[in-house]
Amino acid sequence: MTTAAPKSPTSDRPAQRAAAPVVQSGVRIDPIRVLRQNQWKIVIAAMVGVGIGAAAKMVADRVYPLYAGTVLFELRAAVTNSSDSVATENRSEEAFERQALTEAGRLTSRQLLEKAMRNRDIEGTEWSKKYRDENDRFVVEEAVDDLEEQLSAGPRKRTSYIALTWQTHEQSDVPVVLNSIADTYIQIRKANDDERFGQNLSVFNSRLASLDSDLSNLGTEVGEFIQKRNITSLEKGATDINQQKDDTGKRINETKGQLSMATSRRDQTDAKLQGRMEPSNEDIRQADEDPVMMRINSTVKDVRVGAEIARQKFGANHPEYRNASRAVEAAELERDSELKKILTRNLNADLKLYSDQSESMARLLKEYQEDYAAQTVRLKEFAAGYADLQQLQDRQTRLQESRSKLLDLISELNSLKLREDARAVTIAQKAMTPREKSFPKWSIMLPLGGLLGLGLVIGIAFLRELFDQRVRYPSDLAGMAARLLGTVPDISDDPTGVTRIENAIREAPQSVVAESLRQMASHSQKHLRGHKTLLLIGALPGAGVTALLTNLAESMASSGKRVLVIDADLRRPTLSAAFGVDVNKPGLGDVLAGKTTLDKSITRVTDSIHLLGAGTTEHRIFERLATASTDTLLAEAKGLYDVVLIDTAPAIVAGDAMVLAGKVDASMMVVRAFQEHRGLVSRLVHQLNDMPSQFIGIVLNRPRNTAGGYFRKNYEAMVDYAGGDKSAPARSK
Repeated sequence: MTTAAPKSPTSDRPAQRAAAPVVQSGVRIDPIRVLRQNQWKIVIAAMVGVGIGAAAKMVADRVYPLYAGTVLFELRAAVTNSSDSVATENRSEEAFERQALTEAGRLTSRQLLEKAMRNRDIEGTEWSKKYRDENDRFVVEEAVDDLEEQLSAGPRKRTSYIALTWQTHEQSDVPVVLNSIADTYIQIRKANDDERFGQNLSVFNSRLASLDSDLSNLGTEVGEFIQKRNITSLEKGATDINQQKDDTGKRINETKGQLSMATSRRDQTDAKLQGRMEPSNEDIRQADEDPVMMRINSTVKDVRVGAEIARQKFGANHPEYRNASRAVEAAELERDSELKKILTRNLNADLKLYSDQSESMARLLKEYQEDYAAQTVRLKEFAAGYADLQQLQDRQTRLQESRSKLLDLISELNSLKLREDARAVTIAQKAMTPREKSFPKWSIMLPLGGLLGLGLVIGIAFLRELFDQRVRYPSDLAGMAARLLGTVPDISDDPTGVTRIENAIREAPQSVVAESLRQMASHSQKHLRGHKTLLLIGALPGAGVTALLTNLAESMASSGKRVLVIDADLRRPTLSAAFGVDVNKPGLGDVLAGKTTLDKSITRVTDSIHLLGAGTTEHRIFERLATASTDTLLAEAKGLYDVVLIDTAPAIVAGDAMVLAGKVDASMMVVRAFQEHRGLVSRLVHQLNDMPSQFIGIVLNRPRNTAGGYFRKNYEAMVDYAGGDKSAPARSK
């Protein structure tokens, strides 16, 4: 048979490989899964813990019994008025809680405890014997050291009570110690209240004496002020000053009017004298009434009459008339000249008169204005004095009111001091001798033992889950640069009862294992992307590579492909046995040694599946896998078959897997759950990704199915569907 020429391992691959998805890495712990895996251990641990708790209870009953007692204190509402019949609660819940915590702190304060422990009744208790020195004296300080840690004090929710609790080994000691602390607390509280009442009363009395002194001094000051200011009648004094001021204001206004009139007349007269203004008709009339002007006007009138007689008698052109006319003109000129003189004289007289009037009115106005200003100042002084007096009287009133209120407060304080219910804290219930033990109790010891057992087992389970670095579940493969091609369950988890996984697709086609293998084969073929030679690699021995390879061959053959399976594990070959073929029959080793040809060494398993075994023992030399003979063989096999599946030695124990990974088209890894560590798998994945062949992914083999775990429902669904009535109509999928 003619062999095909050798081909490059990558000659038949696509130009670019699809990158495998990368999932975010990290340790994932599923608490539900962990609990389900350890459910029986948890149940047993709880039962054992309950038993231990019961035993511990019986031992503690004899060795370490404790008796607890409680003193209840009532935190009363404040009495704000001595006349109140009952106290009124007006505190907020927050304010009450804050006050209760404050009182609880006082109850457990060291100073109070030391005083309480000096009670003679304490020295008679069994508890006190633990704190005696070599002279059998009770050491208070040591007892208080323990009490500070043992005492518990705090408010009770939804009540007005503060509880003080303590426990010890002797029943009769409980009420003695607790009641001694309670009585001491009440005594100190009462003494503090009385001291506070006394201090407040002293402050109020001191304030009252100061007020009395201030009132006395203020009364003297008011009397002296009235006498000094001569304020006899406040209302009449203010009325008189206001009346005088109003009268003066009226005179000022009248004088301003007269002054304005005189000034105006003076200015007009001066303007007439200066020629800026013509004399009025009244001025001319007054000048005409002057005797001189009356005489001149009479003469002018006579001359005019004579001239008119001459004109009528002699005519207008007669010398006599002309002489008479000239006489008239001379008389009129004389009259005008005299009129001007008289007008100037009269205007000068008026100017002087009006000037004098203006000066007089100005002086009078100034006097009135000075009087008005003085009256204003007097009124202001009077008002200021009145205001000062009013302030003194108001201050006197306020002091009297303060004194009255202070007297009421002193009376109220004395009344409150006499009321017993004004105490903020009282004892509501004293401690009594306990009848039952506070420790141990069945209700505590049994659940506590069970919880401790549960906690121990669950804690160990989660620690193992956290620190276990093995690949156990599909989620453990997250973060590796490889896709998950499938998960094949262990045959013990298959509900159909399949007995062997080799050739499960052919021998138990309805099993869950067979269906999981078919799904794995489907994903693997999809990602082969046309490659023909596929290498299956396991990390450690027992990964299950051979079993998965036989089923992968069955699945591919059932799809119509001619499949050649090659057992390249020349160290421990198992593939021939899986197919029921003689292991020592000539095979791969013989072909690589040149002792036979490929076609003569192939064994027909089925019509579509052929096998090339490891070969005879003397020719199983694994170093020949790295030679060119392997490349030639693979190239020839690719020419004869649709798919070539190759089994090889585990990658960790032998280097054959990595040698072959550099010669095939594609590779995939089989990881045995609960065997390989994540770091190991991750390292192998990186190495395979660096090879020339395409690394298509990982198959997780034999993960354990936990009770109620992730795979059980899927397995049951597979079985139910496969076992349905085949004669029934097909259901929609």
